[in-house]
Amino acid sequence: MSDPAISFPAPLRAGTKIRQLKHQRVEAELRQLARTLPIGAKLPAERDLAIAYKCNFLTVRKALKQMVYDGTIVRRVGSGTFIARESGAQTPSETAERQLGIMVHQESNAYAYRVLQAIAHCGMAQNVNLRSGWVADFNGEALAQARQFKADGCVALTLPWFPHDRVDEVREFVRRCPLPVSLAMPVPGLEKNCFIEPGAFGSNLGTEDICRYYQALGQERIALIGPDSRGDVFLQKILTAYVCYTSRNNLPSPCGLVGPGAQAMDQLAERWKACKGDLAIISYDDEHALRFITAMHKIGLSAPDDYRIIGFNDTEASRYSDPPLTTVRQSYDYVGLWLLKSALALAEGRVCQATKSPRLEMLVRSTCGGREQITDEFKSQFQGLSISLDENDHSPEQFAKNIDSEVRP
Repeated sequence: MSDPAISFPAPLRAGTKIRQLKHQRVEAELRQLARTLPIGAKLPAERDLAIAYKCNFLTVRKALKQMVYDGTIVRRVGSGTFIARESGAQTPSETAERQLGIMVHQESNAYAYRVLQAIAHCGMAQNVNLRSGWVADFNGEALAQARQFKADGCVALTLPWFPHDRVDEVREFVRRCPLPVSLAMPVPGLEKNCFIEPGAFGSNLGTEDICRYYQALGQERIALIGPDSRGDVFLQKILTAYVCYTSRNNLPSPCGLVGPGAQAMDQLAERWKACKGDLAIISYDDEHALRFITAMHKIGLSAPDDYRIIGFNDTEASRYSDPPLTTVRQSYDYVGLWLLKSALALAEGRVCQATKSPRLEMLVRSTCGGREQITDEFKSQFQGLSISLDENDHSPEQFAKNIDSEVRP
């Protein structure tokens, strides 16, 4: 798997008997994460870690220093910081009575890594030991890994993400698995294995509120882009909400479902360039939004002047795109916590599921063209979506100024 970069949500607060220095707490959480990542996985840059942990980069650097010394991570000049080996022995703590396995597919995307990071934080907060295994499929390899989890003392395991075209494999895997399995999305026939009740899953994806947001900015041509993936439950829910809203409001509904690779997105950009100045786009995720921005750059068009676009998932790349991408952030900590709670309940023969989707937050940056209109009165129009300005200036110039101010005596 090639250098997956991990994005970090804010750390959870876990009570401790002995007060830790901030760099010690950051180091402890990074070591927990390292135990859930494959050798060669790339950590975020120090500036991103500093933002996530609400500290300056010197604190992060101090936290990473010992991990470099003991060989857990390695720095490659010009490339970044990478996991070099397991962060110490994965033995149960003296107080933890529960151990869970995390099975991660090797094709995991940016969303999967955010969930994985949240599980690592929640495991620390809930005093749950975690073991990880990385698999390429859910057949023999996954079953062998599950048997190893059981031999190591795990009482259940969780799948934080799996490719949508592997649903049949996952269903068979869960049926044959020697451990109970909690899932990050509902699978027909395995609804009780999902961390959230099927009726609540995807009940608040923010699609209609994003449409209302665009209309409040004066946009009437609202488009949708996403993957050409028939088995994607999220995509189906987003499409349904989008079509219902545009139909009810008598709006055009251009929709671009594209496959992987630059060519498909380039072709979509060529088709939509005729709508220059009159196009607002909802993206299935940050990845498709950033691919579209790149395709539009190739033909000399940029956001928000020529079109507007909003992503989903608040991945690390969205903060540093040109221009920074407006995006919708969900609560990864909520997903991570309920995946653990669901797995632990299944281990006891019970079903424990979240009953609602938490409110989403739109981080307004540059690509939607709405920063100047965000007032308290404006924000009050939206019920299922909180809207806030991302006050962090992630430009290289501002970052250099912040660093300079931190290191001055």
